[in-house]
Amino acid sequence: MDFKLGFGPMSREVISSLATYSTDKNEPLMVIASRNQIDAESGYVMTTPELRKLLKQLPTDKLWICRDHCGPYFLDVEKGLPLREAVEASKKTIAYDIEQGFDLIHIDTSRVDDTYGIAEELFDFSYKKNPEVRFEFGTEENVGVAAGIIQYKKDVAFAKNMPNIYTVVAQTGSLCHEDHQAGEFNYQAACELVQVAVENGVKLKEHNADYLTAAEVRMRKEAGVHTLNIAPQLGVAQTKLLRVLSSRHAPQEWAKFQELVIASNRWTKWTRLDDDTQRVNVGGHYCFSSAEYRAVVDKLQSQGIDWQHEVNQVMYDIYDTYTKNLK
Repeated sequence: MDFKLGFGPMSREVISSLATYSTDKNEPLMVIASRNQIDAESGYVMTTPELRKLLKQLPTDKLWICRDHCGPYFLDVEKGLPLREAVEASKKTIAYDIEQGFDLIHIDTSRVDDTYGIAEELFDFSYKKNPEVRFEFGTEENVGVAAGIIQYKKDVAFAKNMPNIYTVVAQTGSLCHEDHQAGEFNYQAACELVQVAVENGVKLKEHNADYLTAAEVRMRKEAGVHTLNIAPQLGVAQTKLLRVLSSRHAPQEWAKFQELVIASNRWTKWTRLDDDTQRVNVGGHYCFSSAEYRAVVDKLQSQGIDWQHEVNQVMYDIYDTYTKNLK
């Protein structure tokens, strides 16, 4: 199967929608879990063992379960740790992932100086745990500017010698901000980067490909981009849907959830606006595991609303935009 699209597991409902969509539409999809979302013993969505338990209840024949951005300092609580401790924490994540049957590990050493040395250590550790596990690699933080061809050549030259390498990440100019796509896709640069990947037998993956129109997805296909990652958009879409339904059916429960989201300050990653509506839009998904969120959903369902069905409808429209236009 050719896996072209990775979607973030922003909630239990999103994970379920990805599983059913991949089966209903016969579309292979990647579930790309960041360490803050889902990790060995923590995660604002769930833990890694909890993810595996949920997946056992879902159709997964068309899904790859993947670790996104696995490297030192990609877990918020690692900030300030000595390098060796941060590396060992990454290894703990990898060990749990492989134990739980993950299909692909994204080795990302963009937050350390010795990018290739630490990466090789993590590749070797992973491979020894499971010689069949696939890999993604990247060494650059996404800042909304297309990657330089020289740096990408270095990354590809390193990665192509690693076992089971599937994709090498390149910046193409895309960038998520607030609840929209704030970057500018560099078509010519993308074509050159794709050529480097193809000549070396790997695939190019673009991150931060959220909020794209059908035409923008087709532009990436024309440039030869092999795979895309989409994540925050799904959490924002679920939060906006919850707001709409709650305004009619659960206003009191929504008010408590909104208060929790604003107090969490998790929205500061995405917006600096003094606007509570926008703060909740971009930060709501960080609180989907809370009792306040559960109370909203329970109230909706007590009034005959099939919450998972409602989420599926919204998510399917998003997935369609990508699957139908990247073919």
